[in-house]
Amino acid sequence: MGIKNNIMADYKTAIKRILQHEGGYVNDPKDNGGETYKGISRKNWPKWTGWAFVDHAKKTPGFEKQLNANVQLQDSVISFYKREFWDKIGGDMIASQTISNNLVDAAVNEGIRPAVKRAEKIVLMAESGVFSPELAEKLGALV
Repeated sequence: MGIKNNIMADYKTAIKRILQHEGGYVNDPKDNGGETYKGISRKNWPKWTGWAFVDHAKKTPGFEKQLNANVQLQDSVISFYKREFWDKIGGDMIASQTISNNLVDAAVNEGIRPAVKRAEKIVLMAESGVFSPELAEKLGALV
């Protein structure tokens, strides 16, 4: 299957990279996403469990600085990115950390289907936009 030593990409490594680029709390009226926390927009993800923590924190002055210290909120962020992006791009099935990092980053920024389609195109597969074990195998062969 192109997987060397059965070592697969690590989600914790990938999420650290993603969160370096996603920032903290932002509520810029000029931003189409509206209110966001670590790249999660309330407009696009209104049912995200983290909003309850953010809303509670907003009742205190300087709340933005307190958000990073909220362990439950940070766990909610990590769970969100795993469930909504990492799992959907088959991150646990990819042998290369670099490939998985790039694929999940693309999925976060442009969507799952476009990111997976690009990966399929790179390995000369029909473009379905749905991650498959065959794609994982072909990506593994690139390493």
